[in-house]
Amino acid sequence: MFHNRLRQLRLERGYTMEEVGRKIGIKKSSYASYESHYRQPPLEKLKSLSKLYGVSVDYILGLSDERNTEESIQIRLREYCGKRGLHWDGMEIPDEVLSLLEKVLEEAVKKVSEHPYRKES
Repeated sequence: MFHNRLRQLRLERGYTMEEVGRKIGIKKSSYASYESHYRQPPLEKLKSLSKLYGVSVDYILGLSDERNTEESIQIRLREYCGKRGLHWDGMEIPDEVLSLLEKVLEEAVKKVSEHPYRKES
């Protein structure tokens, strides 16, 4: 599946195989072998492709249909916190508490995305 995703992402951005190869530091033929399903990119190249296309490695490999997991989490948190009439332990959660929870969850997502283990080496 990764070969289809790589081709789709490249075409969406209007890149040639040669341009992608140059951007991630490989020859056109090496990149072409990824799209033709002849070879799978090594982890470092997957990370480079992920960064180039702004998607997760999981998306490239077909493990997820969500292009960017962090953005997806933020969207779901906003949708969830935007709902009214939520209950906890049988009691309705007041709007001001939902607003506070939304702020806390946004900060948590920001901290996770800034964690040193998530940074490129």
